[in-house]
Amino acid sequence: MKATAVLDIFKKKTTRKERRKGNTKTENSRKARKDKGGKTIDEDMVTTVMAPPPAPQAPVQTHPIVEQWVQRALDYGVEKLRDEFRQMAKYTRADMTQNAFNTNQSANINETKNRYADVPCQDQNIVQLIKPPAPNDYIHANFVGCPMVPDKRFICTQGPLDHTVDDFWWMVVQQRVEQIVMLCKTIETGKYKCAQYWPLNIGEKREIRGGIVVENVSGAKPMEKDAEIHITTLHVYSCGQTMVVRHLHWSEWPDRGVPPCKLTSLELLSAVRGSRMPIVVHCSAGIGRTGTIVAIEYILERIGENKQCPPMPDLVKSLRDQRAYSIQTDLQYLYIHRVMLNYFLEKYKEKYLGLLTPDNIAKYEKFIKDYNLASGQ
Repeated sequence: MKATAVLDIFKKKTTRKERRKGNTKTENSRKARKDKGGKTIDEDMVTTVMAPPPAPQAPVQTHPIVEQWVQRALDYGVEKLRDEFRQMAKYTRADMTQNAFNTNQSANINETKNRYADVPCQDQNIVQLIKPPAPNDYIHANFVGCPMVPDKRFICTQGPLDHTVDDFWWMVVQQRVEQIVMLCKTIETGKYKCAQYWPLNIGEKREIRGGIVVENVSGAKPMEKDAEIHITTLHVYSCGQTMVVRHLHWSEWPDRGVPPCKLTSLELLSAVRGSRMPIVVHCSAGIGRTGTIVAIEYILERIGENKQCPPMPDLVKSLRDQRAYSIQTDLQYLYIHRVMLNYFLEKYKEKYLGLLTPDNIAKYEKFIKDYNLASGQ
């Protein structure tokens, strides 16, 4: 027998006991035979183990909707995506009006209800406060829907001003909000970006005009899965009832910029996703960082429902139809793509292994390099 036809040869001597039992296999194996060269081989002395046939390899499966989204991002690349955003940077819905914004706008920073004069709050999808008991009926906030809750999944709002903190908490109470996501610091680059609207220290209380009391019952604690996010449990007392509200603060996201590309945004969204009530999300203006987070959730929910995710320009326009100028810069637009590519091609690469072709790996490496260059990371 040729050596090339054999994986392994194990010598097995037949014992006398086996012969006495008349073992059929042993008896048959005692028959001698000759190989092609004429040499006698006693099969009682050898057993040949042939190589097993290779197991058929199942084709690597991938999620067709994920594949389409990922492939588009990789094929476009950083520069084409930046150009794509620039073409829709000024998009607003055709019938947009801002009457409530204009009525509550003032040149006096201590009177205006709007943090930025050039960031309008559209009348469409506006959150309207019930007055009384709220001191006012206007707040710079809009409802924004996502696939799981098409109309009121999020409340996207500006960071409260010192004199709009009362309005903010009445919105929380009236909408039965359970989760508040804060994406800015109170002061950034030496400028006030948001009022300190919640009691900062454990045991501290804040009284809100109209009969609301907000109490910090936990102090700020780093989230177990990502220590960049600090969670404070607040008790909100109103009309003899107590609401439990979680305040999730991610402060390491620069204004008009992007944070390091980790999956902090996904951990943040995972932490609030179980809420059945509108989730308040705000940064300073309530459109850039806020819109970026909401866009990521929109993609995740759409894919989670196994439904086609719209092309990114359509998704941005859909969000802006609900909250004007959501996603403020091309870097934020790129960040959405960078995070989702990280999610699909790194965190869950085993699940989406079929996407990691040599061509796509090369495109992804170039995407990361170009992204880092554009974002200064």
